[in-house]
Amino acid sequence: MNYLKLAFLVLFVIPSVVMGQKVINSNFLGNWANSGTGSWEYGFYEDGAVAFSDFWKYKRVGFGKKRMEVVLENGNQTIELKIKQGKNGNISIARDGAKGEVFRPCDGKDFVAWVGDDTVSFSRPLVITDTVTIRGYIRNLDKVILPALRGYTFTCSYNGLLEEDDGEIVVPVDSSGRFTLRFTVSAPQRVGLAWGRMWKNIIVEPGETVLLYADASDWKAVPNVSKEEMINGKKDVLFMGKNARFHQEYTCFPYPLWMRDMYELREIAHSDMEFLRLAEADYLKSVVCFDSICGKYPNLSKRCKVAIENEWKYRFAATLMQNRFNLGRRQKFEPEYMEYVDSHFSVNEPLCYFITQHFSTFLRDYTSYVDHQKFRYVDGVGVVYIPDDRFYEALRRLKEGGRFEELTTEDIAICENINRKILDLSRRQTTDTSAFQTVVADKSMLYGKVNAYRSVPEVREQKEVITREYELLLYDTLVPDLLLKELCYAQLFMTGMEYDHKPLLPGMMKLADARISNPILNRKVKQASAVYQKIADKKLAYEASLIDVGQFSHISDADSLWQALIEPYRGNVILFDFWGSWCEPCKDMLALMGDIEKVFENEKVIFMYFAYSSPEETWKNVIKEFDLTGKNIVHYNLPPLQQQMIIEKMEVHGYPTYKIIDKAGNVTSRVLRYPLRPQSVINEIKAELERE
Repeated sequence: MNYLKLAFLVLFVIPSVVMGQKVINSNFLGNWANSGTGSWEYGFYEDGAVAFSDFWKYKRVGFGKKRMEVVLENGNQTIELKIKQGKNGNISIARDGAKGEVFRPCDGKDFVAWVGDDTVSFSRPLVITDTVTIRGYIRNLDKVILPALRGYTFTCSYNGLLEEDDGEIVVPVDSSGRFTLRFTVSAPQRVGLAWGRMWKNIIVEPGETVLLYADASDWKAVPNVSKEEMINGKKDVLFMGKNARFHQEYTCFPYPLWMRDMYELREIAHSDMEFLRLAEADYLKSVVCFDSICGKYPNLSKRCKVAIENEWKYRFAATLMQNRFNLGRRQKFEPEYMEYVDSHFSVNEPLCYFITQHFSTFLRDYTSYVDHQKFRYVDGVGVVYIPDDRFYEALRRLKEGGRFEELTTEDIAICENINRKILDLSRRQTTDTSAFQTVVADKSMLYGKVNAYRSVPEVREQKEVITREYELLLYDTLVPDLLLKELCYAQLFMTGMEYDHKPLLPGMMKLADARISNPILNRKVKQASAVYQKIADKKLAYEASLIDVGQFSHISDADSLWQALIEPYRGNVILFDFWGSWCEPCKDMLALMGDIEKVFENEKVIFMYFAYSSPEETWKNVIKEFDLTGKNIVHYNLPPLQQQMIIEKMEVHGYPTYKIIDKAGNVTSRVLRYPLRPQSVINEIKAELERE
């Protein structure tokens, strides 16, 4: 009898194996969503599992014909699962002795049929700073044959909170297809995910952990697939975590490829209103698409609807305001144009600042348009920034504070009035010198004496503070929300440092502290200032690279100036680069030039850089930042009139501009276009060196 009992027990014990042999019942392989909630909760694969947004090893696996017992292990944690095969391809999973729940196979090729409504809103931004963790598993990575697709890295890219330089994190993907990355955020943050030939955008929140799954068998090689299929093609991508539902829905939304950008529309629009109507037609097509999807999937989460609706809306808004770059001399849109913008879009949307890609662009261009008096149209150059002259107000403030006792308030007022009249004549492009002399009259000595104070450092600092105060007033007027207002304040300080390439002076730091109470934003501004202070403190490695342009001051025609500039370098191939300190593409390219220069440091090649409208300190700090000095590098920072001569002589139409000048000083037919590829630049220079 005892033997029969023992035999009976042996027949019904599930065999057990230890992980490492990659043994798992094939009926249970794959990804499983809870039928009661619709969420993806488990993934079982040959060499491991995923659950609770983390990776797990198989500690023990036991299986029978239609069931399996698994103990998963992650560090000191274990999970015991009892899995049974059910009907219609479903399975039952009981965790740690609890009652079993029904799970169905799932993939990410379409919107998931979530159960119930999700009315969760985005978290309140800028309350805390916390780490976001992204883990991922790329299945079948080891089976990818095409070399172009076998890149074992995963990239997460995002804009900084204040639109400082884009952040990018690249992490290795191990041989099993797994990776983990972490970064900190202070608000809902839109990030781009790229791996292999697949791209997805998600919006993460402080403290969130996301696990994503992708199948490398979905990857396709360019150009064997269209742009539409690359972006909108359904792919097997799944998300796990507290915000998995939102991520899954958000990534499944089609991208509105039919929405044309400003450059496409300006080629066909003959007026402001025609531009607006063309852009509006694109947007309304997107609205129809959005409504159709929402009608088909009424359970879409609140966050998904809010994010997509505003993303497409403010893409339309940004396109309309970017059209201001086509205004040229007019400076103003037709009245109906801005009436439409003001009635359809709000600049007071703090959440949109974080969850959309285009709201901050719209806000920047809208406020700049309103403040359009800072811009003037200059023949041959286009719309350029001309700051208001706050010099006399700075003098008055400093005098009220006990400085410059030798000046009277009446002296300052007289000279300010003279200066106002001179500026008015200049803006009317008056060429009659006697008109200027009449304005100054017998006050020329006083005017010269007062103007000499422009070079005093504390006057320059006070003038910058006053200018920034007036810029801040723009946001006080246009943006009611305190958080968004402080974001605009902080971004203005950041942009100013980026434009000037120098740290905040004490007076400006005091102003930043007075205006920015949010500790996260205040800290970011101070951190940026510290970075620029470090750059300013650097020593130039090779000061001879900075050419004294005073020797060319007597030259008044473009041909003679050009010949004088390149004469010392005849017999060399010259790479000509015209750049601006405010120009982001310029700085992107300057960051690449160091490696290119090293290739030719012992060759007859000169890298010739011309800075456009850059104050001395700014010019030098940019050169320090990118270490652009050496025996084969020369930098020119010409006065405005001579800069204009070079612009016309070299046919500069934008920034950056690259051209190759041959050994005789002639511009060759090869004009390099942005964005530059370093190897293509090297090849072009080598080709010119080999020419007779």
